[in-house]
Order: sequence, then C-alpha cells, then structure tokens
Amino acid sequence: MSRVTQNGWDFFLAKGKTSIGLVVIHEIFGYSPYVEEVATELAKAGFSAASIDLFRGVKADTLETGMKLRESVTKESLREGLSAGAELLRSQAGARTVGSMGFCMGGGFALQAACDLGLDFCIDFYGQIPDAEDASKLQGPVLMILGSEDTRVTPWAFQQLLPAAMKHNKRVETQLYPHAKHAFHRPGWEGHNPAAAKDAWDKTLRFLSQLG
Repeated sequence: MSRVTQNGWDFFLAKGKTSIGLVVIHEIFGYSPYVEEVATELAKAGFSAASIDLFRGVKADTLETGMKLRESVTKESLREGLSAGAELLRSQAGARTVGSMGFCMGGGFALQAACDLGLDFCIDFYGQIPDAEDASKLQGPVLMILGSEDTRVTPWAFQQLLPAAMKHNKRVETQLYPHAKHAFHRPGWEGHNPAAAKDAWDKTLRFLSQLG
C-alpha cells in the first residue's frame, strides 16, 4: 500500500495479484479511512484498487457542506480524476481490466465515469446519475447494490436506470437487500446492516472474479 500522486490527483494504491483494477470513490462527506479499508480488502482478495480524493483534502461536517462540495466536482474533473486513476492502475499495478467503484455519491460518480470513459466495469453501491440515458455509453457490466428502504436511489434504479439498460442492451446486475437503508454497507453508521453488507461484499468479489 502506498500514497501516490498521478496527474495532480492523490490516491491510496493497494496492489492485488490479478489483472483487475478499480478506482474507488468516497461518499459525500469526503475522503475517509473507510475507502482505504475498502481498497485494502479488495487488494487482499486479489484486485488492485486506487482510492481517489475528489474533494482534494476538504472534508464535509454536514450534509449541506457535502452537497456543495459535490457540486464542485464537474464532469470534466471527474473524467480527469478517474482517468488518472485508471492510468495509475495500469502503469503501477499491471491492471488490464479497469473499472470504477463507489458508495453513495461515489457510486453515482463511479457509474458516471464508467459511462463517460468507457470503463470495463462498474460497481455502484446505492448511487445515481443525473441522466439514466447515459447508460447507453456503458462498455462493460454494472453491479448495482441497493437497499429496499432507500427511498431515493432504489426507485430511480428500477424506474429509470434498468429501463435505460434494457433499451440500450446493457448488462446491469442488481442486488436488492430487504430492510436495508441507504449507505447500509458503511460500518459505524446507524443504518449499517451487517448481514446485507457482508452479502453485498461477497457478491462484489464474485462479480470481480467473473471478469478475469
């Protein structure tokens, strides 16, 4: 594990033993040890991961502040950051199959980047994009992790994303967890659902293992 700067962006790089790599994106409150733990666990499972700080060191202490920081991430800066991450994974971790992964806001950014950059795959933990029609640009499969009690993202996924995926013949694998709230994977949060989080992680590793 190491901290690396690539094209002006800061990353935590954890190298795995396979040729699969992921750029991991944080939640709306900013970069945290959580995304580094995710990257580390991915590497232990054999998949290289580079977690990126899209807020460039700034943290949000409230949701309102987080929303403002989210708005500061433009499509252009998202493309630049994820492109830098993909380049880092290819050059320093030997990744040949590169995708994106994120949680909440980061899940939406991961999906948007997969659409805009033609990444090989995407793992989206309860995140959404402004225009579901962007799914037409997907070049690889998507794993969508959802909670049944997430009243914002889950309805959007079923009412907009999946119809768009069907329309454009894109592969989206959906895992819906009953009695699970938004951000149920994150430890230490009141909505954390350990059983759903463990199963979602197992499904994530299975999804990745099928890409090789």
